[in-house]
Amino acid sequence: MDSALYNRTGFTSGRSFGEVSFYPKEGSDFWLQRVHPLNWAKRGRDEVQNGNEDFLNTGVRFNFTRQGYLQIARSQGHEPWLGQRFDKGSDINFYGSVQILRWLHINASFSEGPDIFYDAVNPFQGQSHGGFFGLTLQPNRNFSQNLDVNTVRFDRAPTGERVFSVDVVNLRTTYQFDKHFLVRLLEQFDSSAHRLLTDLLASYEFVPGTVFHAGYGSLYEKRVAQPGALVPSPFGENYLTVNRGLFFKASYLYRF
Repeated sequence: MDSALYNRTGFTSGRSFGEVSFYPKEGSDFWLQRVHPLNWAKRGRDEVQNGNEDFLNTGVRFNFTRQGYLQIARSQGHEPWLGQRFDKGSDINFYGSVQILRWLHINASFSEGPDIFYDAVNPFQGQSHGGFFGLTLQPNRNFSQNLDVNTVRFDRAPTGERVFSVDVVNLRTTYQFDKHFLVRLLEQFDSSAHRLLTDLLASYEFVPGTVFHAGYGSLYEKRVAQPGALVPSPFGENYLTVNRGLFFKASYLYRF
């Protein structure tokens, strides 16, 4: 992720976007509301990486009833890194969302295609497979449950050797007792870091701007034996609490 935090300098590019929309006849109650093919292109020069970059994305979007949305697209391009030129894009890309019921919303995506292993010494061409699934459940005005699952698989090209695999799961549970008092629980699991983070928060708002918070957080990590260790790790494969904290916070709004 280091490369995602770099400020990009020495890069000059031009972009273009085109889209055409088609609608059903006016007054139609058909479930398909809109169809809009699209084309997005970018081309540039990266002086720092000493190479040209190009990217082309073509696809079609659909809008349905119940806030339904679906995009099917394909992208291809090239990107320079450390003086080398790599393929980058998605052979296929899907994204969709829909409000199935008044209390249930679902969205999901999937993509796979060539990608880059951004190593400062030995970068190489790879193949990436990624997906996302999100769910929002709100059976009543007091309770809501959110679930997000992200997964990425990266393989070395052309051998197909697995380089890394990451799964991240986020859970958010909220219960609003009344307009003043709520309790929220956040949980995050990261398979690559072998880490589970939990955060419990209670909040009471007397009036807008005057709020009291109380929270408890904990961090769990898996401790395993190091490669080549002569003595097995006493932790085994279990998750242990490595950090925990309790906090209180109060804010008061004074108007004059």
